[in-house]
Amino acid sequence: MSELERRYRRLLALYPRDHREQHGEEMIDVLVAAGGDRTRPGWKDVADLVWGAFRLHLRRMVAGGVEPRDVLAIVSLLGPIAVLAGATESLHELAWWVQAGALGGMPVWQQTPDAPMWVVWLAVAVLVVCRQRVAAAVGAWAGTIGLVLVATVSERSWSWAYADSGWVLLGALTAVALTLSPGPVRGRELAGRAPVLVLGAAVVVAVAIGVLGYRETVAEAACLVVLVVGAVVAAGAGSRAGRRAALVLLVPVMTTMIEALLATIDAFRPNDTVTALLFYGPPLVVLLALGGLLPRGVARRPDEPLT
Repeated sequence: MSELERRYRRLLALYPRDHREQHGEEMIDVLVAAGGDRTRPGWKDVADLVWGAFRLHLRRMVAGGVEPRDVLAIVSLLGPIAVLAGATESLHELAWWVQAGALGGMPVWQQTPDAPMWVVWLAVAVLVVCRQRVAAAVGAWAGTIGLVLVATVSERSWSWAYADSGWVLLGALTAVALTLSPGPVRGRELAGRAPVLVLGAAVVVAVAIGVLGYRETVAEAACLVVLVVGAVVAAGAGSRAGRRAALVLLVPVMTTMIEALLATIDAFRPNDTVTALLFYGPPLVVLLALGGLLPRGVARRPDEPLT
């Protein structure tokens, strides 16, 4: 094997495996023949191959080869459990008042206006596990409407309208999934092993870390890591539908990252409308583009099979 061929093969490693297996040798033959006596690819060939690999991966992400209803089925199973991680701040406030021995004097509407919603979502999660889909869907819509009200009329609406917007989005997507998808039974067939147990354990650990290490950078990072790993494993990292469902489940992580990014820009002081668009817009765009939620039917070339 010549040095030129070896370098081209390294570049072709950027392409999906099935594409390499079907077209790789033909591409190598053409590239090496055109390379003549050179020992390394020209910059134009490198750029073309890298760009081609990027376009192919992006096309597959958007076209997906994934049935959106399958993605939503997994979300309908795991979404109610993932949403419960949003209760961390309320549980921290509750723990503080209990420790202070002043629980009876806690101003609930000021400190934990979202507390009733977490009770609703816990009930939704139980209903999903018990295969009561219709009741779970009704509860999910009630929980979502409740979170929207918290985000608009409560005394802590600023937090829910921006930094905590991910939980509102995840709640809405879960309600949609329970309403329109084949349901949690199908989701259980598509997800990873023991998905409810895995994600439930991840949420419990993440909430515990968040309550005990509230507002500490290391603890917040650990929470995100636990949630990411739990969502990916539970949804099924080995399947396209599972990976896209995990992306949907992790929408609160996206909004947390947006919050961290904006916090580093001292001179950036947008108004409420712009801030809301920044927190709600990009996650929705990402989910529609890469989350497998768009209808299938994007055109593809015959020589680019979907996996």
